[in-house]
Amino acid sequence: MPPIDCEDQELLEGFLAETTELLEKLDDDLVALEKSSEDSELLNRIFRSIHTVKGASSFLGFDLLVKVTHKTEDVLNRLRKGELLVNPEIMDVVLEATDLVKILVSDIKSGDIQEREIDGTIAKLLPLLSETAAVQPQAPPTEAEPKENGSTQSNPAEQAQPIEPSAPAPGPDPSAVTKPEATPTPPQKIGGDIVPKKAATPIKPAEGKGEDLSDNTTVRVDVKRLDDLMNQVGELVLERNRMIQINQNLQQGDVNKVDFNEEFSKLTKRMNFVTSELQMQVLKMRMLPVEKVFKKFPRIVRSMARDLGKEVDLQIFGEETELDRSVVDEIGDPLIHLIRNAMDHGLETPDERIAVGKPRVGTLVLAAVHEGNQIIISIKDDGRGIDTDRVGRKAVEKGLISEEQLSAMSQRELFDLIFLPGFSTKEKASDLSGRGVGMDVVKTNIKKLNGLIEIKSEKGLGSEFILRLPLTLAIIQSLLVEVEGEIYSIPLSSVLETLRVDQRQFHLIGGQEVLKLRDMVLPLMRLQKIFNVQQHYEQNDFCYVVVVGAADKRMGLVVTRLVGQQEVAIKSLGNYLANIPGIAGSTILGDGRVTLIVDPVGLIDGGEGGSGR
Repeated sequence: MPPIDCEDQELLEGFLAETTELLEKLDDDLVALEKSSEDSELLNRIFRSIHTVKGASSFLGFDLLVKVTHKTEDVLNRLRKGELLVNPEIMDVVLEATDLVKILVSDIKSGDIQEREIDGTIAKLLPLLSETAAVQPQAPPTEAEPKENGSTQSNPAEQAQPIEPSAPAPGPDPSAVTKPEATPTPPQKIGGDIVPKKAATPIKPAEGKGEDLSDNTTVRVDVKRLDDLMNQVGELVLERNRMIQINQNLQQGDVNKVDFNEEFSKLTKRMNFVTSELQMQVLKMRMLPVEKVFKKFPRIVRSMARDLGKEVDLQIFGEETELDRSVVDEIGDPLIHLIRNAMDHGLETPDERIAVGKPRVGTLVLAAVHEGNQIIISIKDDGRGIDTDRVGRKAVEKGLISEEQLSAMSQRELFDLIFLPGFSTKEKASDLSGRGVGMDVVKTNIKKLNGLIEIKSEKGLGSEFILRLPLTLAIIQSLLVEVEGEIYSIPLSSVLETLRVDQRQFHLIGGQEVLKLRDMVLPLMRLQKIFNVQQHYEQNDFCYVVVVGAADKRMGLVVTRLVGQQEVAIKSLGNYLANIPGIAGSTILGDGRVTLIVDPVGLIDGGEGGSGR
């Protein structure tokens, strides 16, 4: 059947939606199967997923997809019948085939169906269907058998790999599944020179290709949420009508002042309540469970563990935690790099762990939880921990800091050295790490989200990286501050604490104003100087310092006074005023004044060179 035409767009969209959903769950199921090979229900679910994709793609005429899913289904069928036993080598091939299926579906979704090389992957699946020669020497015609696709399925049932010798003749049943494919598929001569290389390229651990299936242009919404939204819109209409009526009465002079004040007060409260509820409902519709990102990590961890020769137990908690889709889209890369770091630098090999009295299997915990208007994501391992002495030496060796700077650093500042561009403790670069870019990428992406990074580590016991991210980037909780009569808004997600201090406690180090705060030296920036605000009041010895953070950096913003906390909607300043350092946008206050929203990331990046009075 030729591919469907544009009139069947709805049919195609249905196929893509269903297939994407099935494939998103497949990686998790396959990795889980390797640990629970006796789980027949899980194996049947995996088989049904591939079978469904094969059936739908066959109906729609996607031939390449049919061929790959067809052979993958045959292997899974033998696994669920006990004719093959689940082992890492078989799972490698099945996962490779699944990745190829994802790529083919991604081609269909993009409308760019290519003639991709699939023979290399199929060539790896075929031996799992026709290894009778190795098991039953009395059946010599093995070279001819694979050429008859209908018959290759009947003989493998009797191979010796299974431990169930009672699976003789009934095994041929799968041939009914394979018969429809009439394309002659030669065995081991299949594209021996070029196909395997070509086919292997897109089958890397699912760090990119698997993500392509996620459709970020549409979002599924629970019908109950739509019902709640409609109810709130209905309430808003009622309050609008009430407001129109009050305005008409006011215009006609038919108003008693006491009654008007009471009615208008009621209207204000109702409008505030309904608007807040409406805002919450719309935000919830933009929310996605963090599972959208977490679901690819079991596969990545499995692949890395096999590459590194390590045994790892990945534990995931809080995958149902929701956050804005704009944040979900950005956190994938930082988390991948943090997991790579934990796998390569943190966790030891089984022999190393046993030597220091630890279980041979390392533990990696990925967790998410809501806390106020933030989401906290934690990546924790029970590995080596961070050796701050080694980190400090490496930073000096690479010329990233001086010996004097190193001697003055606190524990937290030593941890933060790993985020420096070009820093790595690896002696030799490998495919996995050692180039000094991974943690720098984490820092850059978390900064982009106005998030914070905190590190906890104890040498020999493990490390924990904690990310604090805003729930949404559209409407934010902010701290309003005054600077010589001007009001500025600082995103509350970046605010760590506020202090009222005597300016006589400030010190000048190398032209930079600083404040000694507990175990750290806090660099200071005066918003009055940065935004060139004129002096209106007499200089006071006391002022307020707002401690803000961006990724691993901390800084104190000096302001005249704190106004209060308020929820604000971020408004763009337009192309002409875009990319002003230190300004993230603007908002409009209740009195109609336009207030600039401070960008802590821009200020910290721009202020690292020093700032004075």
